[in-house]
Amino acid sequence: MKVLIWTDSNAFSGTERHCLDLATTMRQSGVSVKVSCRKKSPLLEAVVRHGLEALELNALNAPFSSFRTLCRLLRNRDVDLIHSHNGRTNLIACLAVAWTGRGRVVATQHFICPARVRRRGFMRVVSRWLHGRVDSYVVRWIAVSDAVAKAMVVRGDASAGRIRTVWHGTPPPVSEEPERSEARAELGLPMQTPILICVARLVPEKGVEVFLRACSMLRNEGLTFFTVIVGDGELRQELEDLACKWGLSDCLRWAGHQLRPEVWMRASDLLVLPSTEEPFGLVLLEAMSRGVPVLAAASGGPMEIITPDCGAFFHPGDARDLAEMLLKELPHVRREELGRGAISRWKERFQLGTMAEKTLAIYREALGLKERHREEFVSG
Repeated sequence: MKVLIWTDSNAFSGTERHCLDLATTMRQSGVSVKVSCRKKSPLLEAVVRHGLEALELNALNAPFSSFRTLCRLLRNRDVDLIHSHNGRTNLIACLAVAWTGRGRVVATQHFICPARVRRRGFMRVVSRWLHGRVDSYVVRWIAVSDAVAKAMVVRGDASAGRIRTVWHGTPPPVSEEPERSEARAELGLPMQTPILICVARLVPEKGVEVFLRACSMLRNEGLTFFTVIVGDGELRQELEDLACKWGLSDCLRWAGHQLRPEVWMRASDLLVLPSTEEPFGLVLLEAMSRGVPVLAAASGGPMEIITPDCGAFFHPGDARDLAEMLLKELPHVRREELGRGAISRWKERFQLGTMAEKTLAIYREALGLKERHREEFVSG
């Protein structure tokens, strides 16, 4: 089986981490796998670091060149299956399969509401027509959560029989990661103060303003804590101004984009994901696997991840409810209890091997292969 995993982003967030982890685990299982992405993209750099085979394609700026390259790979049987991860790559992959009459396309839908749904007027009509044409060449859709699968069915993107839900998985923490006190010392964070962490792109849909507003309410209640925000984006300056206005400057650090966010998680007592419409929430798994309890808005993918044993929910967009939950969950003894539950939940449902095993079964299904035996994956 020869698989090409293709995404066309110039960022490195949840989708890109997922592609990298999936490719790494597929290679361990004996699958011949290539990862395709843009030249000089963060994902390409990560692929090279991990010793994976990279293929530079740019669906945005060089769609015809990408199409020709895929056709050549399919005709030469260098690729049996293309696993696409966004709209542009899916369109070109399907066109290449249709043109050559070879190969199969599996597509992962990472969003509850993809960008094309928000288009209006003529572009909406064209987008819907293209999606309808493309969909006939996607033999299986993978939804990253039941929330995503349900939205796809409601929109008529695909029949329920062609959609498979596969939750993300994450690799186990490495033994070299520091313990909490060591991480705090390494990062220059207060040793005894409860630390809240939010790992998110600083864009409107991530709801970081709601988190900051809740933190200001905690300050007004006289609670002592420290906050770390890991991530960057278009709203950074606006959010920094709000934090200053609300008196949070002395208990908040803007860490920006981090290559090792896991060290910041290790240093923290609680991770908060304030997104109002999160399709999955990969960062929740990364925290849970390290024994960090989690709080998230009660919508989308997080509702399939979090149980009372490892975290809690607050009403989406409701800073007051988030503040009340934080007041309840911050005490140290609760952190230890929920941390143990978080690790247990991650081990049970969200290890990387589980995700890869289910994805490989879908590849086989798409290629019409009969599964001779259950593939064994290394879970760490």
